[in-house]
Amino acid sequence: MFGLLPRVVAVLALLVTVSAFQLWHDVNRYDAHGNECLYREKSDVVCSRLCVTDLSSCPTSLQPSCPDNQSFCADGECHDECTDDIQAQNPCHCSRSGSKLPSEAQNLVPCLTIPNVTIQQFHAWNSEEDIRIACGAEANITDQSKTVGVWDKNWIGGDIEAVWAECPAAPTPNYKYNESYWIATYAVNGALALLILVWSVYKGFAEQSVRAATLNKTSGADNKHLDSPGSAVYDQNRDKGYNLSEKPLVGGVTKTPLENGSVDSTDPAMPNSCLHGYRNKLLGTACIWAITLVTLLWICFLGVWTADYYGSLPGKYSGKLYSLAYGSDNLELATFLILWGISFIILIVLYVLKPHLRNYFRLLALPSKGKYVCVVRPLHEVKVIEENTNWLQHYINVFTGWLQVSLSRDKEYTTCPIEKTSEGRIYFTYQCTRYVFDEQTQQYAPYEFDLGTSHRRLIQQADGLSGAEVAYRLELVGPNFIEVKVPSIPAAFAREFVSFFYLYQLIFLWAFYFYAYWQVGLVDTGVILLSATIKVVLRVQSERRLKQMAEQEETTPVKRDGEWLNVSTRDLVPGDVIEVTTGAHMSCDCVLLSGNAIMNESSLTGEPLPIRKFPVRIDDSHYNVAEAGKMSTLFAGTVVSQVQPVTKSTDSLESDRVLALVRFTGTMSDKGQLVRRILFPNPISFIFNEQMRIVVCILVLYSIFVMAMAAYLYQGNAVAVVFYGIFAISQLLSPLLPAALVIGQSVAATRLRKKKIYCVDPQRIMTAGKVQVLCADKTGTLTRDNLEHYGGRCIDPATGKFVEFTSDLLATDRLFQQAVASCHAVADLNGQLIGNPVDIEQFRASKATIDPQPEYLDAIQTAPDTNLGKIHVVRRFQFVHARASMSVVILDESTGKLHVFVKGSFERLKAISSARSVPADYDEACADLAREGCYVLAFAHKTLDTADPARVGEFTQDELESGCDMLGLLVFKNMLKSDTAQAIAELKHGSTRTVMITGDTALTGIVIARQCGMIPENTRVLLGECKTPADEIQWVDVDTREPVADIQPHLAELGSDGFSTTELAVGGAAFERLCATGEIDMLLFNIRVFARMKPTHKVECVEHHMKYAVTAMCGDGGNDSLALRAAHVGIALSDAEASIVSPFSASNRSVMSCVELLRQSRAGLATSFANFTALICYGQVMSGMLKMASFYFSISLTENLWMLIDGAIATGMMLTISLSGPAERLAPSRPTSRILGPQMLASVGGIVLMNWLFSAMSYVWLFRQDWFRCNEHSAAESEATKWWLQGDNYESSIMSFVSTFQFINNGFVVNYGYLHRAKWYKNYALLTVWAFLMAFVSYMLLADPNQVGCAFRLNCGTSSALEGLGYGTPTWKIEPYNSPLGHNVIPQASRYKL
Repeated sequence: MFGLLPRVVAVLALLVTVSAFQLWHDVNRYDAHGNECLYREKSDVVCSRLCVTDLSSCPTSLQPSCPDNQSFCADGECHDECTDDIQAQNPCHCSRSGSKLPSEAQNLVPCLTIPNVTIQQFHAWNSEEDIRIACGAEANITDQSKTVGVWDKNWIGGDIEAVWAECPAAPTPNYKYNESYWIATYAVNGALALLILVWSVYKGFAEQSVRAATLNKTSGADNKHLDSPGSAVYDQNRDKGYNLSEKPLVGGVTKTPLENGSVDSTDPAMPNSCLHGYRNKLLGTACIWAITLVTLLWICFLGVWTADYYGSLPGKYSGKLYSLAYGSDNLELATFLILWGISFIILIVLYVLKPHLRNYFRLLALPSKGKYVCVVRPLHEVKVIEENTNWLQHYINVFTGWLQVSLSRDKEYTTCPIEKTSEGRIYFTYQCTRYVFDEQTQQYAPYEFDLGTSHRRLIQQADGLSGAEVAYRLELVGPNFIEVKVPSIPAAFAREFVSFFYLYQLIFLWAFYFYAYWQVGLVDTGVILLSATIKVVLRVQSERRLKQMAEQEETTPVKRDGEWLNVSTRDLVPGDVIEVTTGAHMSCDCVLLSGNAIMNESSLTGEPLPIRKFPVRIDDSHYNVAEAGKMSTLFAGTVVSQVQPVTKSTDSLESDRVLALVRFTGTMSDKGQLVRRILFPNPISFIFNEQMRIVVCILVLYSIFVMAMAAYLYQGNAVAVVFYGIFAISQLLSPLLPAALVIGQSVAATRLRKKKIYCVDPQRIMTAGKVQVLCADKTGTLTRDNLEHYGGRCIDPATGKFVEFTSDLLATDRLFQQAVASCHAVADLNGQLIGNPVDIEQFRASKATIDPQPEYLDAIQTAPDTNLGKIHVVRRFQFVHARASMSVVILDESTGKLHVFVKGSFERLKAISSARSVPADYDEACADLAREGCYVLAFAHKTLDTADPARVGEFTQDELESGCDMLGLLVFKNMLKSDTAQAIAELKHGSTRTVMITGDTALTGIVIARQCGMIPENTRVLLGECKTPADEIQWVDVDTREPVADIQPHLAELGSDGFSTTELAVGGAAFERLCATGEIDMLLFNIRVFARMKPTHKVECVEHHMKYAVTAMCGDGGNDSLALRAAHVGIALSDAEASIVSPFSASNRSVMSCVELLRQSRAGLATSFANFTALICYGQVMSGMLKMASFYFSISLTENLWMLIDGAIATGMMLTISLSGPAERLAPSRPTSRILGPQMLASVGGIVLMNWLFSAMSYVWLFRQDWFRCNEHSAAESEATKWWLQGDNYESSIMSFVSTFQFINNGFVVNYGYLHRAKWYKNYALLTVWAFLMAFVSYMLLADPNQVGCAFRLNCGTSSALEGLGYGTPTWKIEPYNSPLGHNVIPQASRYKL
């Protein structure tokens, strides 16, 4: 590479000597009417020297005559002595010597200098001939066409007696390549190459033993092989003889193995991962430092050449331009281009090799023997929107996929140091989880202690652990502390700047700084830093919020070695027994062993109300945290609101303390898994990202076209071509683009926060703008949290029939009143009733109170007017979704009898009650109440044979509940929230399908859906239900109650709006049946109400919708938390300001929060794409007509105008576009997310086409103006490499005004669009900026020459030129114009036409 450098530099340096010129017309030859331009006078023209072989051949007036003591020398001057140095300055040699001097020119000597001449009739298109004639006339040469030739064209001989020394461009000086800086370059890079070569050879030999050991280890097993090159271990899942959980530990242990292959599915963060072990070597470390140093030296080398270009090098080079290139600007430019390209390649190679670079310069080792472990984890990209791709998208996806695999970008490489515990056990920490090496199985694994799955086994561990066992377990699982590392601000910036985008910007901006474009480079650098600062600040703020939620440490009482100690929660391990105290923050997942606790779970699950937790019972029931066990689990991240010890119980552990068994700590806890998922997410792919690949390909092709046009129009000026091409490429993808997207999200997030909608993942705002389906829970979301007691309907035990419905609960049967007062899980927290909202309303209806000093589980003091006496809750079975019921055993103090009361859904209670006690019209009565929108609970009862509370613990739940008699129905009204109907109407207007997912009955859900408008009026609703998922679904018309054998004809009936006139509703069992048969996909978008849905059902339902549409889930936490996590967009209606259960949480607990989220997100998405459109149009204007005109005419905008465009117009318009507010209501369509969709193509294509047309028309108009023709800019008379001198002409002025107005109006035009954003005239900031910029530029265009216009060199000129035009003498300083005309003032009438 370094040997090629001199040759390339020399070639480029030679090419730059060619001047640019217009290809398709003769400059200043014809006027606007086709007539030849009137001759104009050109004064003070310098004549070339006339060269002869004999001075006597010079014209008489040019024959030299020197004083007596002087001689006429070869430099054309008289001197005392003609020294060799003087003779070497012969102008007739045209700066050539030696072999480069033609033999015909060796004997040429100059005549006297011809005085400067004035040409009365100067032809710009024939300037060389005019100058020769005028200079010949001045020298009295009568017929020079025959007697005078031109240097290197017509040499002396024959009739030719003299030649004009019109020298070709002097050959560019070149390097000798023994200069100190080149020698240093060769030495440094050669040393690095040698060092890397030595390391590679050493590495190959040193790793042979490790590879051989690995092969020997795997040779005895079937199908053994290394998973990837460089693996030092084998796939343990293929090996035989390893039992993954064979090591006997106290309480049992389950290990998730991790070696070079797949990992066990119990660790969801590590699927299909593998390990590589490494150890450091001094030589490898030296290589890394050498690469770093050489890279920095290359950047410094670029800095040296940049400083040399401006003459800013210190010492003897100070003030000298191009001193390193022998004073040649062309050689300097060519050299910089080569160095710039090499630096670019180095940075890109380092970026590509970044995941592997450090470990390549370590020696491979067995993971158990190395000092580092590299975890290689496949990245599974989450595609938010799957769309049918066209052939182009398909092949580009295939190519980018291949490229990702080739560059190892499809995997995540994380290198972790191997550490040792105090006992010498080795481990590493990956994604906040400790992986410990097991000597027995030769595997790394995160340890999970098996504490047992039965209630009895858990309670047996209530005595706690010994100190030795705690130390052992702490060594295996690590501290109970989730450490979230938030980088410092400098480190955060360093992390941000290592992305490819910043490397791309750095290398291109460096070209700006070098090529006298540093002012614009500073502006763009400022914008990039602003963008990076916004991203860094937002990310660090988010990480700090997460750190506050994740990191938690306090002191808690722990029972160890039989004694209670105060221990830091950081030192808790699975199996520890802790005392739960009021106000404590749970730092681990625990099982409640004794006593009751009231927990605030809002920050974890979004549940707005505190939850009462109960101890596990002393039986052999299976502990399942997903079902009944949830009511006995204290989750990490929750807060203890109140505790209640239980010293007397029939079925749970008695203690004067509230005891809990630590189950999971750190990242193994439920909170830890959530934090881990947030900290280490899989990449999310939006359709924008997919189509951006095509856009990049198009822009690459376009940039090649721009480079080709530059080469064609500049006709060989290679350096100018490359530099202008670099500028064009950099402007195609504006550095403002990432800032535009970040600012749009930031503005939307800020507005959401003002609406009390909090976002923990701003990237989801883009996704929320595309929500197509909103799944909503019913109770607490669509309806009020607190149901209203409506009444009850008891059953006459004598007749087995319903009695009349009554709203007065105290007028009902005694047993029914006792059931209502006692069959619940309500607790009293400082005067506030805590529990399920239905239970609370039920308890309030009974008018009973809770005794704060219970003898058993709870004590209920019934209403004074009932004479029911005091009720003691002896045993309680919590509500379980799988059973759809709960039950209590109570002791009636007034009678001394024990009663069993069962409460649950009316379907469940019918199934377990004695048939004789169920009225014949039971189903019809329940259905009628449900059709009225009522929430119906059924109660059953039986009296126990024993009166001894101690014997109650001998019975199982099924034994206690069997044989009960139906008591009656308790009815609640499900009242809509005041704004639910309005919110549903807004969502429907916004083409967002709303779906209800509820645990309530289908009929109640249908009524609520009709009341809120989710189901339109006069729409038939068919309800599908079955008893079990194995049964066939029976469809019934809910209004006529008639069965429907075939639902397809009903679904095929369409209304006037084009939608089906029939909606479907299904129960939980029917939903399972549809999923099992695969029919759910066909009927999914016909089903409006999903009823009797368990939490797992809700997740499945959301996931089914996610397959076909961007899906949001809205719920109030608790049972909805799993579905909230699963959805594309989860919205938790929670009072907590920050909830990690979902990306969004709203303290305004209303569905209108969903409407507001969609409004703001749609506006943010539309704004982001408006900015994208504006910046793409910016790039097209920059690299389109503007560059083509620049290339053709060899012109440029002025420096100050570039700064105005990049610094004020582009930045100002982008920032103010982002301030556009949301539309007042949701539009019937969603904003596009396809940058190659018809809308974006039409928008961008239309603007670009109009800009091109107006630009072309402006030049057509210009060439028809009398004042312009014959005053055109001559590219042949300018220096193409000095762009900053090419703006003092009419062509540049027209281009400046037209393009500047286009830049301004591009931003203004994309502000239109009221569907998702506020009316264009309501963006006051943008209107202000637009009006100011329009007025500012219009003033420069329309006003007479003034100080503002002259600052931008528009409508201005030199003082003498302005005086000649009658504008008076300017009072401000004006730099001389680089134009023969001396000005570019457009006539006043033409300014208004333009």
